[in-house]
Amino acid sequence: MNIYLTYLVITILLTGVFVVTRNIESKEEEYFVLNKTENTFGLSISFYASGMGLWILTSPAEVAWYGLGFDIYGYAISAASPFLLIYIFGPKISKLVPNGATLAQFIDKKYGSAAQKIVSLVAVIYMGAFLIAEFASIGFLFESVSLVSGIMVSSMVALTTFIYLNKTGFKASYLTDKIQGVGIVLLLALIFGIWFSQNSMNEISNFANIGGLNTFETFSLKSAIAVIIAVTAAEIFSTGYWQRTFSALNDVTIKKASVYSGFGVFITILLLGIAGAVGAGKGLETPSLSFIEQLSLNSFTVIVLISLATLLVTSSVDTLENAISSTISLDIIKKGSKEANFITFGVIVIALFLSTRVSNIFSVFLVADLLATCLVFPAFYKIKKSSTNIMLIIPFIGSMLSVLVYRGLFMGLEDNPGGLFVPTDLYGLADLNTFIVALFSSLILTVVLDRLMK
Repeated sequence: MNIYLTYLVITILLTGVFVVTRNIESKEEEYFVLNKTENTFGLSISFYASGMGLWILTSPAEVAWYGLGFDIYGYAISAASPFLLIYIFGPKISKLVPNGATLAQFIDKKYGSAAQKIVSLVAVIYMGAFLIAEFASIGFLFESVSLVSGIMVSSMVALTTFIYLNKTGFKASYLTDKIQGVGIVLLLALIFGIWFSQNSMNEISNFANIGGLNTFETFSLKSAIAVIIAVTAAEIFSTGYWQRTFSALNDVTIKKASVYSGFGVFITILLLGIAGAVGAGKGLETPSLSFIEQLSLNSFTVIVLISLATLLVTSSVDTLENAISSTISLDIIKKGSKEANFITFGVIVIALFLSTRVSNIFSVFLVADLLATCLVFPAFYKIKKSSTNIMLIIPFIGSMLSVLVYRGLFMGLEDNPGGLFVPTDLYGLADLNTFIVALFSSLILTVVLDRLMK
């Protein structure tokens, strides 16, 4: 496909997103959150679109290529499970912090400013890793299907999103989510229609089984459980989800939207994981592209893929940029939207640079996932009970130290691809024992400390 035509498609879509946002009027407070106005449909499609970044075309396929059946199903569950926590805790926290925009504001009210800073930093690290992975995915995917420059496309997306976020912030991100979400669903359906037309059901079933879909080994189960723990813990700290939760009309809206979007995310990631297993069964050698490389890339298919990828990455990137700047502005430096604009620009530049150094997208998330796993239990422990900073800080630091001791003593680091700090097992998959140590050490420390302080 002509490279200039690819750039034309990308430019048209980005221009369309910019045009949609150009007349939005936004108050100072709407840079970070909307004021209890959003209904179930809008919240559902925004939850879905903001979470469905370009990573869905690479990371599930990568997990399926390296893993087996449990990994594929586990990754789909892990992508949807944060919405279960939003279903449970979202209405309660929204009531406790009625004017909130971030989870860290709840932590500030419950524990104090030091605990708030820790939660904010973990959230920024996770969302920053997510943003880097999005830009890295552009390089992997766009360059493979159309030979365009990945860093050039990343820069185009980053510049466009920065321009409209600079003006109206979260309000623009939320509006574009609703449009992009519908487009993503339609284009995904079209991509799968093309895939099914090029592969019979028997071929898909046979190659998926060869790729490990119906193989259920103990190590695969352990990896799947580890991913569920890790991703659930990490994504619940995503400020983008909490901005949307705090914008909901009422408790019923939050619960319905979390159910609908969670189901949509589960189905999407499961299908893409199965497609990745098919690629592994066919012997495709690039894990991240084990779904994309199955498609016969004629001009029509490339246009559909480029359109889907552009909508996915734009929706995710604008959510992450605004969420990161909101977290830093509201929870760390505690400034307004003007300062947030400079922060957003700095985050973009750093993420673009680091994305050029990424070789394995899945590993980008694992360290951030581990930090979140050390933090999730104390953060949500007895949410209506106020306490002191040390009730979060001690379990968090103690849990991290427990993980390092465990990995140093028992993981055989000379043979482990993740070494001391990246929580992988000998197969390069997420290590269940590491995440169990992280979760249960923080749980035990939290409960013991709570009793000692009574």
